[in-house]
Amino acid sequence: MSTEETQWIDKTIQKMTLEQKVGQCLVIGYVGTVITPEILKRIRSYHPAGVRVGMTMRVKTALHDPYAYNQDCVHRVLRQPKDTVKDYIPGKEPPYCTAEEFCEFLNTMKQEALNNGAGIPLHTTMDMEGDQSCDFMRAGTFYLPSCLGQAETNDPQVAYDCAWATGRQLTALGVNWLHSPVLDTNTEPLNKEIGIRSYGDNAETVETYGKKAFDGFRDANMITTGKHFPGRGHSTKDAHHSLPTIDLSREEMEEHLKPFKALVDAGIPSIMTAHTAYPALDPSGTAATLSKPILTDLLKNEWGFEGVITSDDITMGGIVEKHEVADACIEAINAGCDLILLRDESPLLDDVFNDMVEAARSGRLPEERLNDAIRRTLKVKMDYGLFENGNIMPVEKAGSGIADPKVAEIAKTAAERVLKVMRDEQNLLPLKPETKVLLVEQVAPLHEKTNSQKCHPCCFWERMLKYSENVSCIEVHGECDDTEIERILARVEDADVVVMTNYFDRRGTYEQRSVNRVIETGKPVIVITNSPFPFTVQDTMKTVICTYGVVPECLDAAANVLFSKE
Repeated sequence: MSTEETQWIDKTIQKMTLEQKVGQCLVIGYVGTVITPEILKRIRSYHPAGVRVGMTMRVKTALHDPYAYNQDCVHRVLRQPKDTVKDYIPGKEPPYCTAEEFCEFLNTMKQEALNNGAGIPLHTTMDMEGDQSCDFMRAGTFYLPSCLGQAETNDPQVAYDCAWATGRQLTALGVNWLHSPVLDTNTEPLNKEIGIRSYGDNAETVETYGKKAFDGFRDANMITTGKHFPGRGHSTKDAHHSLPTIDLSREEMEEHLKPFKALVDAGIPSIMTAHTAYPALDPSGTAATLSKPILTDLLKNEWGFEGVITSDDITMGGIVEKHEVADACIEAINAGCDLILLRDESPLLDDVFNDMVEAARSGRLPEERLNDAIRRTLKVKMDYGLFENGNIMPVEKAGSGIADPKVAEIAKTAAERVLKVMRDEQNLLPLKPETKVLLVEQVAPLHEKTNSQKCHPCCFWERMLKYSENVSCIEVHGECDDTEIERILARVEDADVVVMTNYFDRRGTYEQRSVNRVIETGKPVIVITNSPFPFTVQDTMKTVICTYGVVPECLDAAANVLFSKE
């Protein structure tokens, strides 16, 4: 960064009001595509640095997304809607939109930020980690396999390509900042929260693939965020629900720290904190998000990290189990966080912002700490060109990334390369076209939320039918109840082979009971799964194909392997 740019940032910070400074330490949530007076008012009044957007739901609150909250402490988060805050029925999907419509939606919020007095461009952020972890599933977006699948190819270029393809699609839409790559070393096989989101169970693999992903995102001009510092890989507890403790020694923690240190040295612009306690790094037992020894002493001072530290969603159970939300925001900034991710769209934000401003006025939240946080964020935005045209993107080019033939080729090639036949002890593969096949296919969350001609519930059946007309299908929920299991068993006798999906989603979808019931009948069973871990694949399953993704291209590859000798 030039001397002139540094001076401009310092002068901009000097001109800010205390309210603007507090706001520039917040990334607020706003999902869907409907612009309300409330979101424009919040951007005008609270001056947030960014907005976490997405299409996974129409409004993000404790009522609409119970998975992401601790229900025993939900009173600390839950607020009744008022005025023009969205007051929607839970469980309904956001409206369909084109790439151009979504870009225009983002531009509307960005323009409001430019008019709010500070004139600082608003960044927009989301998750797009691979497989079912994705926040934009409209306009024909190409999805990529999971991080673990990418690493299973033993070719780091796959991680680069997948990251570039993701960034290429999203930057054209107007999304600037991703909460990726995942740098957790997944040393606990029963870690459902991290699992296939990680590149692997050893630090060298995670470092290698994480660095290539960073390169791919950077070449697509996407700001990246390594997470979840200092590592969530050795845990069986979900931080969305309560505060986990990873009780490893300092020496053992070094393996989990290595990928983060490598990416810091490589110049990654942002790091996301873990809502997890690490006694070896901070004996107080507080979450890393609120730990000065971990964030300031280790990450900033010892490692020399000059980028932005962002919290994970501050309303998650790992934080609100012990803290009021406003107190947690204040403590996190004092500990070293530069941005607070507050995704909840209820009037909770009103209370939190006012309490944070009061803390700044009283000195509990030192102004110099705010200045340092803002300086870091503005530097990243300047480095990635967000000040050009106020980060307003050309609507007519919004779909150019999704339409890029290179993106389509990467999605197809990556899906084919990650697929793995874990075992075929019954010698069932490949199936003959005349074989009578019963497919038991779960409704995967990604399929249901996308619901396009390409990606919809029972889209695997559609792909299998390209190879054989002798495939019948039973559609079931992610986790089968007794009634659905009886539906399955009533049709098993008519089939020569039963193909059963065993899709995993960290929000709760993983099925073994129905698979084992069919196996007990003695009928040959082929399991199709996106996860190789013990909570998805058991020894009773003798023929297993792992796709590392429920995305359309992964299912294309699975259908081909089922019926082809290739």
